[in-house]
Amino acid sequence: CEGSQSASRRPPMRHGLRSLAIAAGAIAGASGGLVSRPHAFSASAPAAISRRASSVHASVAISKPPLPEVVERAPATHPAFELVRVEMVDEYTIKVATYRHRQSGAEVISAQADDENKVFGIAFRTPVEDSTGVPHILEHSVLCGSAKYTSKEPFTELLKGSLQTFLNAFTYPDRTCYPVASCNTKDFYNLVNVYLDAVLSPRAKRDPTVFAQEGWHYELDAAEEPLTYKGVVFNEMKGVYSSPDQLHYRALKKALFRGHPIYAIDSGGDPRSIPTLTYDAFADFHRRYYHPSNAKIYVYGDEAELPTAERLALLESWLAEFGSSRGGGDEQIPWQPAEPEPYEVSEPYPVDAAAAAAPTQFVTLGWLFPPSPLEPSKKLAWGVLNDLLLGKPSAALQQPLLASKLGSAVVGGGYGASLQQAAFSVGLKGVAPGDEAKGRVSALILETLDSIAESGFEQSAVEASMNTIEFRLRAASASPMKGLSFMMGALSEWVYGRDPIEPLRFEEALASLKEDVARRGGAVFVELLRESVLENRHRCTLSLVPEPQLGGWLQAAEEQELSAVRERLSAGELKALEEETRALRAAQAARDDPADLAKLPTLSTSDLTASTKSIPIEVDEVAVAGGGRATLLTHELPTDGLVYLNVGFDLARLPIDDVPYVPLLCRMMSELGTDTLDETAFSRTVSAQTGSLGVSTMTSAKPRPGGAAGSPDEAVAMLMLSGRAVADKAPQLFDLAADMLASTQLDNAERAVAMLKQSLARAEAAVVSSGNSYASAALAARFSLCGSVDEMLGGVSQLHTLRGALEQAQSDWPALLARLERMRSALLSADGAVVNLSADEQSLATTAAHVPRLLGRLPSAAAPSNGGWAWSAGGVLVPSHEGLQVPTQVSYVAKALPIFQPGERICGSTSVVSRYLRTAYLWNTVRVQGGAYGCNLAFSRLDGRATFSSYRDPNLAATLEAYDGTGAYLRSNPLGPSELSKAIIGAVGELDAPQSVDARGVTSMVRHLLGVTEEERQIWRDEVLATTAADFVAFADRIDEVAARGSVAVVASESAIAEANVALPEAARLQAKAVL
Repeated sequence: CEGSQSASRRPPMRHGLRSLAIAAGAIAGASGGLVSRPHAFSASAPAAISRRASSVHASVAISKPPLPEVVERAPATHPAFELVRVEMVDEYTIKVATYRHRQSGAEVISAQADDENKVFGIAFRTPVEDSTGVPHILEHSVLCGSAKYTSKEPFTELLKGSLQTFLNAFTYPDRTCYPVASCNTKDFYNLVNVYLDAVLSPRAKRDPTVFAQEGWHYELDAAEEPLTYKGVVFNEMKGVYSSPDQLHYRALKKALFRGHPIYAIDSGGDPRSIPTLTYDAFADFHRRYYHPSNAKIYVYGDEAELPTAERLALLESWLAEFGSSRGGGDEQIPWQPAEPEPYEVSEPYPVDAAAAAAPTQFVTLGWLFPPSPLEPSKKLAWGVLNDLLLGKPSAALQQPLLASKLGSAVVGGGYGASLQQAAFSVGLKGVAPGDEAKGRVSALILETLDSIAESGFEQSAVEASMNTIEFRLRAASASPMKGLSFMMGALSEWVYGRDPIEPLRFEEALASLKEDVARRGGAVFVELLRESVLENRHRCTLSLVPEPQLGGWLQAAEEQELSAVRERLSAGELKALEEETRALRAAQAARDDPADLAKLPTLSTSDLTASTKSIPIEVDEVAVAGGGRATLLTHELPTDGLVYLNVGFDLARLPIDDVPYVPLLCRMMSELGTDTLDETAFSRTVSAQTGSLGVSTMTSAKPRPGGAAGSPDEAVAMLMLSGRAVADKAPQLFDLAADMLASTQLDNAERAVAMLKQSLARAEAAVVSSGNSYASAALAARFSLCGSVDEMLGGVSQLHTLRGALEQAQSDWPALLARLERMRSALLSADGAVVNLSADEQSLATTAAHVPRLLGRLPSAAAPSNGGWAWSAGGVLVPSHEGLQVPTQVSYVAKALPIFQPGERICGSTSVVSRYLRTAYLWNTVRVQGGAYGCNLAFSRLDGRATFSSYRDPNLAATLEAYDGTGAYLRSNPLGPSELSKAIIGAVGELDAPQSVDARGVTSMVRHLLGVTEEERQIWRDEVLATTAADFVAFADRIDEVAARGSVAVVASESAIAEANVALPEAARLQAKAVL
């Protein structure tokens, strides 16, 4: 959505049901559940075609239209493949054929779907033996050139010049996946060919420099300087190990699977262990596991554009050279035996010794389920039970934990089934140190679960959770990436030798569960709770305890280790290491041979569509009481019987000083009870009658007409209610929306305190793990009103607001309540409201008829004007250099400046150039050579601001130097026709990224609010397609302004900031400020 590229939408601050697997594939458990049926890949198994009967939920009714012709076609056969079985998955109208490659043993799923977004994936079972991170490093490395595609980084070349809708790779504790997707058939085949050569014959298994770059290496610039470790994965995992939440997840897995040969270690890599990995062990891991006999291959798409015969022929062309199994690919993931008695584990985590807040601990109880697969109905039941226990703040387990005041936020994730065995974990973070506090948390969890088992679940709670899970399952088909989600769900069973199709089904298990619930009510879930948790002796109590000295100890240990290595090296060896460092850098900096680049399959600009894709919109006005008017936007879209609702109110009705409190108001409106229903009853009603309902914010810079850069003191900022429901529940959706907006009882000091503690804990964790966002937000606040508002809502200053609001809620609740009530009164007026509706043709008219009733529930008088929001442009004129200090082993480095003046027209070519820079120059200098895990150049066409940023970066001053060299790079590296074509294609791919139907409705609404017309969008696209090499050189002058006058914000450790200040010029030195 070009018109809303810089718009941001924030959800209310709420605890969500955490899933350990990608959602839609987690069909029968709502969080990646397991199934019991073994799959049918057998040499003697005949091909079978089956179509299972489906049941229909009374409240979420669905119809079964005739099968699309592209789905109904019979799958093709191929002599190289054995067709094992064919069956329909009626839930998502896809036909699935499973094959085995006769010669190599590779297993293949071919899915036929009426979907333009085609998906391919290949996955390997990759069990690890230590925490050196070998599968993670290999996942990075195989994408750095291959036998057929010999350029250094085919992955980045694909990023530059593909219409891909997904291009990535994932390392799990026991498997590694390589998925790609594209709506363009030619592009899709290009992606598949490059990925297959990458995984089967990577350059990395022959060239140690790839391992050095992506994994780890010694770096030495001069014999007298210190020896250091560098490597992309090494630095990435240093960032992971700086995050208490990430450490908690890893410690919990290790504790539950203590002694397990795979799950008790870290497949991602422990920074302390990564430097012990040798190149020979790395290459051997590929030989053992990256063989077709160990591969699971998935192809999904429209049979007309992607015929099964072509799919199989393509795969045969890559698999034909491989024989049957070899190496370690036949290894199975062992089950973890049940522990006979509960046990305790304690692990440290680093905290800042100088932090203002007292250090706290995490306390979590985890149960590992018995060593056998769960039946489909049982894993679905666990999805419902998890929602009953933790799905919302009023849930049976979450509510008493939050109300206990023993901690700041619930952790643990609840039910998870992404590994061989399912588990259930729950706890609190922000707990006072010591065994006494740990014991109180443990006792509270156990006593609450016992009480739930004794008293059971109320019928209204069961109905609400059943509806929530069913809606989630059925709504999965609305995702534009459903093919990818289906793949990830299938793999959750496939890698363990079980039926990969079972996770895509839910009707049979749902019907069985409904029948059981109809007979026995909530007792179904009480029985499951007793069986899997309360009577399960495999229970671990994990305490993650703060250690202020840990960060220093780890750094000192690394320096001592490197010093010892250095002492062992002779002068000649040190000289050789210097030369190796220079050689690696030279290889990284060298440009690819044009002949190597020419081997990569590419599209041409003639493959692109010249016209923009519009979203249908009708704009009407609705008269409201008192003579005012509201705006009604409607979008006729293929929503499959669902209705999507948004209601927006102008945040500028508030004084600017109230804006930082809007996130708290959003959350209270989303979660608390109303005048007629308490919090629990209202929450259950919302869950039973809708798919979701909540209040958040939407903000965006606003461009001037004709595609000109907007004024820095203009912005669109709205309080936004969003909800969805099946069409026959539209009346209830609108009534509940009105209740949430106008009738929420805000006078609940206890819940406000709990919300503030939880939000503060999340924000403090996020500034360590997502420092790039906070650094960029700090800069945006200097340059525009929109940036300033965004920073108030979700930047470092929001941390200060949360702390102050928490203190006031505890000491002077009436004053804070009065402020919140005043804010709600100022915001909620039917006059000026925007109502946005998306539905199919059959539902749209009847749904729109409910709008006047909704508006009639709101105050109608226009709120008094507060005179507008004042904003100073001083930040643009005077550069700042800010160091935001947090406990972390990596840095997040940002630099920004508006490079277009207000009213100056911005050409579409800017999106081509800025995207090219982040996939070419920045990728090579900041990531490949610098070792950062990520880097970016964000350019806003709305206000003309350019923002450089890095993610999990081992450098600081060197990264700023790289940013400042961008203009020189553009001038000294003119683009040839091939590179220019790729840059244009990649930019068009971003313009045409697929969206879900509800996202399309919101996108159209945002364009309307910003005044972006279809004509302007077409002009922008035309300019993108017409981009020339001269546009790249012209952009260099613009981007040089960031080097000369840009402001800098860095999230980093105290030592990293101090070290950078030694290297930086005096005028550019960072002003350090503690954040936590």
